[in-house]
Amino acid sequence: MKKKFVLPIIFCSFILLLSVLTLVLPKKQKSENEKRVLADFPSLSWENIRKGDAMTEFDTYLADHFAFRDMWVGINAYTTLWEGGNGRSGIYACDDGYLIPAPEKYDATQAEKNLRAIDKFSKKLGVTSHLLAVPNPGYVMEDILPTVHQKYHDDELYTLASSELQNTKLIEIRESFADAYSSDKQIYYKTDHHTAADGSLLMYSEYCNAVGTNPKNFNIDRTVSGFYGTSYSKSGLWLKDPDNVDILLPDNTNHFEVTIGEDVSDSLFYEEKLEGRDKYEVFLNGNNPLVVIKNKDNANGKKLMIIKDSYAHCLATLLANDYETIVMVDLRYYKKPASKLAEEYGINELLFVYGANNLASSKDISWLSIG
Repeated sequence: MKKKFVLPIIFCSFILLLSVLTLVLPKKQKSENEKRVLADFPSLSWENIRKGDAMTEFDTYLADHFAFRDMWVGINAYTTLWEGGNGRSGIYACDDGYLIPAPEKYDATQAEKNLRAIDKFSKKLGVTSHLLAVPNPGYVMEDILPTVHQKYHDDELYTLASSELQNTKLIEIRESFADAYSSDKQIYYKTDHHTAADGSLLMYSEYCNAVGTNPKNFNIDRTVSGFYGTSYSKSGLWLKDPDNVDILLPDNTNHFEVTIGEDVSDSLFYEEKLEGRDKYEVFLNGNNPLVVIKNKDNANGKKLMIIKDSYAHCLATLLANDYETIVMVDLRYYKKPASKLAEEYGINELLFVYGANNLASSKDISWLSIG
């Protein structure tokens, strides 16, 4: 055999081997690294074939189930990083092992609509109302970002909120976060955009100060390792070390009744979630349309509604110790009138908790106008 045919034969054999392995290896329903459901085999029908949808779905299926997919995704991610494409996946690989989401496009018009909807809802309920807008990790930790990075728009959002909100008090936490970060506290997880224990405790303390109550003392009851967050999943940088998740408990333990749909639990922490990789869901079972928390040891009449995204989950496990009732609503999934819910539970305090990106871009906040 001539030498000039050796490399083409090896290459073709390699491609053939991968194709065969792609067909015969067991198929996964979900990618643990990417935290998403993988494509199903396309349904074949004459209509699908005629429109070309079947071929498109088949391409997606092959891409999702290609042999050793995680390895190839990782190789591509690190190759891109070494070529100077840091942030091309939407995630910056930063100093100290942090993976930080790049800023999303800032939509001032949508941000204004959302802030006005929030303020109008606060006026409608007529109760004490606050907004806690969580700064982007990249805004707080700008010094560890790659030299070339996009601008974060947190300052513009805070300025807009200050001018738009008349019935809702904006809790200013940018300086507190910056000071804590300068003091070497870990405000955010390294592989995820959410606030870690120190960040959540700081949010809790700032809210208590805003409403004029003394924050309780919390201690780390236990630390669970092996948490890989959404920044890790999007980056493809599989060699990064995982985070630890801290479970915080107050000095005096309370007893709770937590209702999510038809399920009722006596704990704020869903222990089974600690067995998976997305351990952040240990806090109140992750994203749900409606969560109702009743503190059986606290009859102080304080009833709080939290309208939120997932930044509120750990925070709510802290606030639950200060309130008789907390009603937590996620407008991404809850499509009924929130005002009627507030009336049903006798809500007398209102708190909005949103990450800066969601506050500026979410289309779901408009649901506050319903009912």
